[in-house]
Amino acid sequence: MTVPRVSSALKAVELKQIPPPLIIGERINTQGSRKAKQLVLTDDLDGLVDLGRMQVEDGAHCLDVCVATTERSDERSFMLNLVKRLSLEIDAPLVIDSTDPDVIEAAVTQIPGRPIINSINLEGDGSRFEKLAPLMAKYGLPAIALCIGPKGMAKTPQEKLETAELLYETGKKYGLKIEQFIFDVLTFTLATGEDEFLDAGKNTLEGIRLVKERFPNSFTTLGLSNISFGLTPYARKILNSVFLYHAVKVGLDTAIVNAKEIIPYGELDEKEKKLAEDLIFNAHPNALSDLISYFEKAGTQETSTSKKVDVDPSWAPGKRANFRIVNRLKDGIQNDVVCAIADKLGKNEIIKDNDGILSLDAPQEITHNGAIRTLNEDLLPAMKEVGDKFGAGELILPFVLKSAECMKAAVGELEKYLVKEEGTSKGKLVLGTVYGDVHDIGKNLVKTIFQNNGYTVYDLGKQVPLQKFLEKIDEVNPDAIGLSALLVSTSKQMKFFVEHARKNKMNIPILCGGAAINSNYINRIAKEDGIYDPGVFYCNTMFEGLKTMDILISDEKPKLLSEWKQNLENWKDKSTASIDPSTLPKSQIKPVEPPTPKVIGEPIRLKLDQIKMDEVWSMIDKRSLFKLSWGLRGKAGSESESDHEQLLTEWKIRIIREKLFEPEIVYGYFRCHNKDGKLLVENPSGENVEFDFPRSTKPEHLCLTDYFGADDVVAFQSVTVGNKVAEIIEQWNNEDKYTDAYYLHGLAVEVAEALAEWVNQKIKSELNLEKGGLRYSWGFPSCPDVLQHHLVWKLLDPEKSGMTLTESGQIIPEQSTAAIVVHHPNAQYFVL
Repeated sequence: MTVPRVSSALKAVELKQIPPPLIIGERINTQGSRKAKQLVLTDDLDGLVDLGRMQVEDGAHCLDVCVATTERSDERSFMLNLVKRLSLEIDAPLVIDSTDPDVIEAAVTQIPGRPIINSINLEGDGSRFEKLAPLMAKYGLPAIALCIGPKGMAKTPQEKLETAELLYETGKKYGLKIEQFIFDVLTFTLATGEDEFLDAGKNTLEGIRLVKERFPNSFTTLGLSNISFGLTPYARKILNSVFLYHAVKVGLDTAIVNAKEIIPYGELDEKEKKLAEDLIFNAHPNALSDLISYFEKAGTQETSTSKKVDVDPSWAPGKRANFRIVNRLKDGIQNDVVCAIADKLGKNEIIKDNDGILSLDAPQEITHNGAIRTLNEDLLPAMKEVGDKFGAGELILPFVLKSAECMKAAVGELEKYLVKEEGTSKGKLVLGTVYGDVHDIGKNLVKTIFQNNGYTVYDLGKQVPLQKFLEKIDEVNPDAIGLSALLVSTSKQMKFFVEHARKNKMNIPILCGGAAINSNYINRIAKEDGIYDPGVFYCNTMFEGLKTMDILISDEKPKLLSEWKQNLENWKDKSTASIDPSTLPKSQIKPVEPPTPKVIGEPIRLKLDQIKMDEVWSMIDKRSLFKLSWGLRGKAGSESESDHEQLLTEWKIRIIREKLFEPEIVYGYFRCHNKDGKLLVENPSGENVEFDFPRSTKPEHLCLTDYFGADDVVAFQSVTVGNKVAEIIEQWNNEDKYTDAYYLHGLAVEVAEALAEWVNQKIKSELNLEKGGLRYSWGFPSCPDVLQHHLVWKLLDPEKSGMTLTESGQIIPEQSTAAIVVHHPNAQYFVL
């Protein structure tokens, strides 16, 4: 079953977070944030990007973006400029928020990835739904579906459910799936005291429960801060935090909220918690007045919470260290660790330096036992408590990471007093991201949590070949191996590892995690060809992996393996078969009269003196160069635009003077035939070449082959900046000229793209195309199989121009591209 995800250009995020909720940052919204509105009115795109970045750092998975104001009439153009900047500089997926469907359509078709639409509803004549539903269907986008029907906003639980049902039934007419609906059952402020809204909190919670019960594969969301509108800031923070906790318990999947303003439920003051819950559940007639009176006396200071997280200096030092880890108070933890070790030993040989930093004046042989006791009695229990709270939904991931930072600082200090010997580690884990996968965020998180819980982790990094895993296993004899994968294609490496382990009768448990996999996939590879008895475990979070590891090194291991094996024997594969492309209907594209190039069937080669490099330089995407390739963004890119331009000018002069680039281009026109759904290209110098392009499952069922007729013409192109630049980059790295090598690499990537655009424009000109002439590069959705580069090489023979291919179809040198050019005037980019 497909896991519903949204994505940016750089990152995919599952809508179903474990534990929930998925956090949608609310601050880039002119309708709810004075700061965002001021930034929009002053055209401060940098400030808005920084606002987005801060939300991601505080724990937001996605960013809501709304720029509508009554003072400006250019919402569409401003939205396009902002989402382009956000897409370039922040990896969080976006939620496009506007009351104007035209603004939403313009934004979602420009930005990379799969955003969320905010929002659809059936208010009035339903025209908003009619305009946005086709967009959802065409691009497979999810949307926040407000429970607003023809009669207005749904207020009672039953009304909320009925409106959700009506939204879904209406959406089915457009081919929408239930997974595309993120139902907002609506909540209303509890601050008015009006009789109509006394049960608004209860009604919202019951509405969420009913919708999730009726549509378990849908998603739910809330504009969380609506519940507290009109109260003082601190009262709002408490009420929002309590309401979020209860909403998640009844099935809330996502929340539009400022993550920084949420307090974990377990850390709330009991009196404040009760005041909030009395109001939410309308427990008595004075619930609102009691809450208002209390927080008026408390003022703006967050008194009780601040007191709650203060360390009491009278506590034993071990308790202080434990408290700091649980409550993310890093400052002072090293001194607490030193004092805890001394306390365990009953000794007072503590030295304080001029900066107030403490240390123990005793040999390691003496301090070792005290350090071990401090680790086992104070530090590890703290991380267990953090893990338990995370699993119970009382802590969101950013809080866990902050606790892990505290733990790391504590262990770093504690290790100074340990005698390095066997037995000081709970167990050993070999860990790595599988071959072909360059993503390591999740893997690094696992490493941190395991190390902070007493394990020795052998981190092999990313893109780790199977053989490297095997060599490390032979070397260190670990208790388990951890495999991580973010991509569907690379998750196959897990299958290869299990097959090898089974065939060679290995006896090592395998822990698997990552966004690309699920329990169904892991069960399948663990069971096929005979159950792998040592165990293959799906770990959907780092703490699930830790829990499994803890059992694997304990006396409970036989019981775990027995239960796992029994469950696997009873497991049935419920995965649905993939769609057979041959069953998909053809698109309705009608071929057009083919153009007549002057030269056909022969590669055309251009060297430096035949390429107008002044035009190529002008085609460089400076925003991509500065922000992505050179990393000049945020604080690191605080220089002005003119400074970036000056840097580019200097590098351009250097490249020309030192002849660092040796660009070459090969392109050509070939006769082709749309035959049996495949594109047959005539190759006068050898065997004809057959391209088999995939067909989209989206409603239009587009396929590149459909743009060509029975007798037609197709163009191919390939470009490179030359092999010399790769050699220079390697040389400079060896000479420790890392900065120069970094700048040269980034500029070479962007110049290769500019070369591709230049020759594409040349092809359009030679074919006299007013429309059409789109280039499609392999690796992107419409032609995903880079192995087809081998077919292009048969036609163009780019090796004569210095471009070779790896066995898997990757082009060498790296700063090279290849594409097919489609002349059809209605050609468009599409996803599968």
